[in-house]
Amino acid sequence: MKIYLILVLNLFIINAVLAADELFFTGTWSSSQYNKGELPDIDLQGNSLRQIVKVSIPGEQLRFHFSNIYGKEELELKSVHVAKSAGQGTGSIIMETDTEITFNGQYNVSIPAYADIVSDIIPFSLSALDEVAITIQYGKIPFDFTGHTSSRTYSFVELGNAVSKETFSSAHKFLHWFTIAAIDVVDNEKKTEAILCYGDSITDGRGSTNDKQNRWPDVLSERLQSHPATRHLAILNQAIGGSSLYGQNNPVWPIGLGRYQKDVAEQVNVKYMIVLYGVNDILYSQRATPVLIEGLQELIKRNRERGIITYGSPILPFKTNDDWTEEKNKIKETVNQWILNTPANEGGFDAIIDFASVVADPNDAMVLKAELSDGDGLHPNYLGYAAMGNSIDLELFINNENENENENENENENENENENENENENENENYDENENEYEDEDEDELINSDEENNENNEFDDSEVTVVNETEDSINDE
Repeated sequence: MKIYLILVLNLFIINAVLAADELFFTGTWSSSQYNKGELPDIDLQGNSLRQIVKVSIPGEQLRFHFSNIYGKEELELKSVHVAKSAGQGTGSIIMETDTEITFNGQYNVSIPAYADIVSDIIPFSLSALDEVAITIQYGKIPFDFTGHTSSRTYSFVELGNAVSKETFSSAHKFLHWFTIAAIDVVDNEKKTEAILCYGDSITDGRGSTNDKQNRWPDVLSERLQSHPATRHLAILNQAIGGSSLYGQNNPVWPIGLGRYQKDVAEQVNVKYMIVLYGVNDILYSQRATPVLIEGLQELIKRNRERGIITYGSPILPFKTNDDWTEEKNKIKETVNQWILNTPANEGGFDAIIDFASVVADPNDAMVLKAELSDGDGLHPNYLGYAAMGNSIDLELFINNENENENENENENENENENENENENENENENYDENENEYEDEDEDELINSDEENNENNEFDDSEVTVVNETEDSINDE
């Protein structure tokens, strides 16, 4: 009991201190939310669900996002804990890291229908690329249960309140995340930024290995952390399998443009986006070439308005897929030519990351290389994802950081020059005043300041944040 009271007191002190100042965050993990109507084989109401995720950048103070955005009734979280995982796929935690997540100082919370919440900031020592277990004991659950179907990692269920249990049984496990949406780290030094990976099942990792975290964004994340110049960059995977870029938005298959506000604009401190989108528009939605190009242009435009640098890839080859036709291939080739050849000043991407060439058969560029294919002619396997993640030039992120540093240095130099000029003016004025040549003592001193402002990156309230409380799903069309 004493330990619990001490932890609660520390939590209140931390949030009180942090709330007194402007706070800055960067996302270290995220997952796009949707609702396919799929539920586990065991009722979660009253029981505990343990879900494993792999973060990207480290932090010492965290906050967590939980979603009921598609729920038509409130969702009750009776208790939520986080701990470091003792091993992917085991359902076990490292007990000494078990930490309670609170909401406005309370251990339980109800998320209103069509809403999200953000937890209190909690102390938790997170290392780069850590696997963490988030365990929730649920109360009331809506029929329309928000989550992410294609987790590629196993989640585990135990009966009753088992949030602090060391090992969950594998009797009830499934490849699905529910409710968990994002994790942010406090970064008041403003040294970190996020790369958001946006697309469909190829970015979501269909064809990767369960519990191995070997999607192409995972491979990129490991490379970023192995390079001193890019260790400050987080990876946020905001892909949804089956999603198209353009069309009518819906909870089952949220489209790229329709979910932009939720999955891009509301993500924390995004500096870059890598886009691999369009194959579902061609194969299953019969989008015409101009419509798909207009969709990509709109995505790039929105990013530029937010200061997000956008890198794009040509659509991967799919000639051996069952749904391939000459007409669909022609659309793909035309769109790819636009992606590859349209400069940024004419509405194109800021740079190209050519995944298509990486996985194409050298003897037929229309076909996925056999050893890199999952077998359906459309999705790469884990080897294909490794090739894609390893093909990305890290200089795309290093050069931009250097440019920003140079800009800041130039701004500082200009500020120093202005200050020196002001000092000289003041010295002249003082001299002239001593000589009775000037009597004006009211001249204002000129000071140039550069005030950084990032709406997505500010937080000055320790209370629970409830957002997006609306029955209408986002639809930009």
